[in-house]
Amino acid sequence: MFNMNNIQKTLFRKGSALLLTFVLLAGSLSPAFAANKTIYDTDAVRLNRMGLFLGTGNGFDLENTINRLQGAALFIRLMGEESEALSQKNPHPFQDVPEGWASPYVSQMFGQGYSMGISETSYGTGGMTADQFSAYILRALGYQESNGDFVWSQSLKTLRTLGIITPEDYSRISRESFTRDHAVRLASAALDATLKNQDKSLYEKLLDQGAITAYSRMMPEPVESGTPVTSYDDMTRIFQRMRANLQYSATLSTQGVSLGEIKEWLDSIVKTSSADVWGWNLVSTYVEDRNYPLKVSVRWLYSDGYEVSHAILYPESSPELSARNKEIRKVAEDFLQNNIREDMTDQEKIKAVHDYLVRTVRYDTALSINLSPQSDDVSDSYMVYGALVNKVAVCDGYAKAFNMFMDILGIPSDRIVGLSLQNNNTVNHAWNRVYLDGEWKYLDVTWNDPVPDRGNSVQYDYYLVTKEKMERDHSWEETQFRVRYF
Repeated sequence: MFNMNNIQKTLFRKGSALLLTFVLLAGSLSPAFAANKTIYDTDAVRLNRMGLFLGTGNGFDLENTINRLQGAALFIRLMGEESEALSQKNPHPFQDVPEGWASPYVSQMFGQGYSMGISETSYGTGGMTADQFSAYILRALGYQESNGDFVWSQSLKTLRTLGIITPEDYSRISRESFTRDHAVRLASAALDATLKNQDKSLYEKLLDQGAITAYSRMMPEPVESGTPVTSYDDMTRIFQRMRANLQYSATLSTQGVSLGEIKEWLDSIVKTSSADVWGWNLVSTYVEDRNYPLKVSVRWLYSDGYEVSHAILYPESSPELSARNKEIRKVAEDFLQNNIREDMTDQEKIKAVHDYLVRTVRYDTALSINLSPQSDDVSDSYMVYGALVNKVAVCDGYAKAFNMFMDILGIPSDRIVGLSLQNNNTVNHAWNRVYLDGEWKYLDVTWNDPVPDRGNSVQYDYYLVTKEKMERDHSWEETQFRVRYF
């Protein structure tokens, strides 16, 4: 029924280093550079949670082309036939398809007549065009070339004509080289589209077939001992795999990498991971030169809210919760039981969480600023525990608690760490954004809670507002959202 995200120890780690430089530069990028950016990350995350899009060894790899083997796998999943393909393992005549993960999908494509390949003995393993992949999407929705529903060479245009994709999506995808980024957008749009001559969406069809479950997610394998690390990208991918499994520690092979570099990578991950990990411990195994260890054992320090989200979403893979986390979980489950219904829209769920936090949490005006956020005695008011159990928090506690509930409810969201303008002073601050109806909307739960506390009084001045409105008195770095998923 649910999902998750991430956290840091305190918003002061961003401090004055948060500048608008990146935002300003992003607005002045040349069209050629902007065309190479991936923008459909949220669609990739959505498909991943349903087990429809699993990524590669390089994460989602959205900037690269989608080849015909990958396209076949995604198409078979959209058809609800993955279990059949994997269990039957029928033969196919194509000599260019290697034995391994792709073969069952190609066999299903061939056996069902979805694709006859490019010759009698070759399926074709090169990249797909937008029209080729769009034809797959139309077939998954029940449209057929043989019935005159569409011409494959005009498939992308047909998706636009049918209203399955927006004119903006069509314009972008048609003028750029077709990538995995574009493919996940088309597949995600197909889930929301109505099947031909039916009053049912593809998403509903797959749910009925049991091909997907609401808010399900295929999880990557845990990180094994001895996994090599040679770059920051390696460390980032390892962190994502460990985070997905709530894996606390792993021993990594770091031969040739300096201890200083390793620590810089770990610090960078903590600073750019928007919510789920607030620190790390490092135990190194030295050989001769202590500055170049052969192995290091990394232990991530996850937040309370992240652990609770993971425990609710994946109880079979979660470790035993601490006493504090059990308290948080009890509050979270009581809220879900009493305030959330399955038939509620995402917007209704967001409002329920927002109003609950405003009405039950009191802003901690008595908290003295902790000048050493790296220490272990940071106030509970910065944490989910403070907001949900103590019912007292500062902005970071509000934002983390809100983000935790969004994770559990499967609504894409981010906790934002940045700066805000209060009484003509720039101060550190934390708030949230949610992905709703195809766009990011911003909200500041803290600023919607009157001070001094007024019980059930709720304000909506900063509730689901546009980015432009939020930027009037909030500033942040967009780079904090650039997380690579598996």
